[in-house]
Amino acid sequence: MGKMTYSLEFKTQVVEWFEQGATYKQIQETYGLDLRMFRRWVRKYRDHGVQGLVDQRGKARGMSKGRPRKNPMASDERIRRLEAEVEFLKKLLEARKGERRRIREKQ
Repeated sequence: MGKMTYSLEFKTQVVEWFEQGATYKQIQETYGLDLRMFRRWVRKYRDHGVQGLVDQRGKARGMSKGRPRKNPMASDERIRRLEAEVEFLKKLLEARKGERRRIREKQ
């Protein structure tokens, strides 16, 4: 079962009923709420009033799109670096092939 989303009015009504004397057990039996979640609502209500029950989830504000790069590299610079790496690896592969040939010839 997915996460339920409750309206501000519902949260306020249930928390105020609790504040007027309802027990956690009555709340759970009547509404089937998870007690940890409901206790969190009560704590927020006591700390911040009705405004504390407003859902704060949603898209993050600002330009944050993950962890910033340490050294941002231009595309063409990155391409040149990768091409040089490919050439180095080709030469390394050829050198290793040559070593294998020499070992076979000795045997």
